[in-house]
Amino acid sequence: MGKNLIDYIMNNSTYQLEFKIFFRNKAVWSGILILLISGFAGLYFGKTFIEKQEAVIGKANALQQEKTQHNIDLHSEDLGLLLFYNKFSIANMPSPWAAFANGQRDINPYLMSVSILGLEGQMYDTDLNNPTTLLLGNMDLAFVIIFLFPLVIIAFSYNIVSAEQESGIWGLVKSQSGLPLSIILRKFSIRLITVFATLLILMAAAVVYLQLAVDRHFMMVLMVVSFYLLFWFALSFWVVSRNKSSSFNAVSLIACWVVLNIIGPAVLNVWLTKKYPIPEAMETVIHQREGNHEKWDKEKHVTMDKFFEHYPQFKKYPFPSELTFSWYWYYAMQQMGDDEAAESAGHMMKKLEERQGFSSISALLFPGIQTQLGLNELAGSDLQSHLNFLKALKAYHEKLRLSFYPVIFTNGTAKDIDWKKIKAEHHVNAVESGKVVLNLFVVAIFSLLLAMAGFYNFRKKLHTF
Repeated sequence: MGKNLIDYIMNNSTYQLEFKIFFRNKAVWSGILILLISGFAGLYFGKTFIEKQEAVIGKANALQQEKTQHNIDLHSEDLGLLLFYNKFSIANMPSPWAAFANGQRDINPYLMSVSILGLEGQMYDTDLNNPTTLLLGNMDLAFVIIFLFPLVIIAFSYNIVSAEQESGIWGLVKSQSGLPLSIILRKFSIRLITVFATLLILMAAAVVYLQLAVDRHFMMVLMVVSFYLLFWFALSFWVVSRNKSSSFNAVSLIACWVVLNIIGPAVLNVWLTKKYPIPEAMETVIHQREGNHEKWDKEKHVTMDKFFEHYPQFKKYPFPSELTFSWYWYYAMQQMGDDEAAESAGHMMKKLEERQGFSSISALLFPGIQTQLGLNELAGSDLQSHLNFLKALKAYHEKLRLSFYPVIFTNGTAKDIDWKKIKAEHHVNAVESGKVVLNLFVVAIFSLLLAMAGFYNFRKKLHTF
């Protein structure tokens, strides 16, 4: 009992001494400070970015009502012409976690305004973006965790043993303990505790600043980033176990960081673009426009017969075939343009879904990409969320058409529509976490293999340490 107490006291005092030695280094405080400042900046910029989008979405409904009233004042007796100009908005609402991981919300449109004309030609008519801004991207806390935390882990860990070997004091330290591996594990544990304490401070700040709930979703995010940081500790542990010089360890770990976080993703993106090109986006617009404009040169019954095949419920409305022009025929023509572009649109959506699937599978080799995709999925800011938004846009557009067509086809006016009920639509993505579990499993396997390889090297080369 007395011996166990003495051992506990000795171990406790040894840990305290190791902590004092570790934090005596100014570079340690610099690393922690960099992470905290970058993390707080990431929270600020991430939240600011999402707040700007929310502000635009918030104005969309008022602007839609204002423009609608303007068109009613101009074309109250000609509903077909009014709806030719009028736009209706649908927004892809950000989840509370979107400020944590902005994902693809900076490159994909989050607010679409469309008329009841052909949809396929309007889906890709979005605002232009500054390419320099897209290249630099947006800074958020996910960026700090994925790119900066590993660099600090490398800076803390690369010379755990080699620095003392090169200074000549490792033999003295080893002789006092007799268990070199326990010394190394203690040093690693101190660094691990420090890094994770910094992470928890930033996560707590995220909960307060972004008003996030501490629930299952929070635990999933925390697990994703924790497993990612454990991977980098395991990688550092394995590199150190090879008993090389400090400069070799540093160069090796930085090379791993560059390959896994920069070169690997870049090569993967080039391969992805080549494997799944998407010329269908332009083809869809061309088919829609050709399918629309060529109907001007054809007999009206050709268009109307196809339209009634698509919407048999509208056969009951009399078609004024004797007129040179009618909105009945014009909107039928617009619908036929969409129908003729449907095949290209379907191919494009399939390609995008294949891209998403390919990215998820190939990312299993790159923990950084896995973590980014996992955080984007949990934040509802990934490609799949955008594809779901496009499907919601199509459903919204179809709902508008089906509500306005009967009034147009019976020569109704703006007075026959209850405009107060027509407001900007808000689409909320259902956040999924199925692929995240697979990502966690794969990163855990990588970490475990690296840790086992490190233990094997330490035991094999114990006499050389």
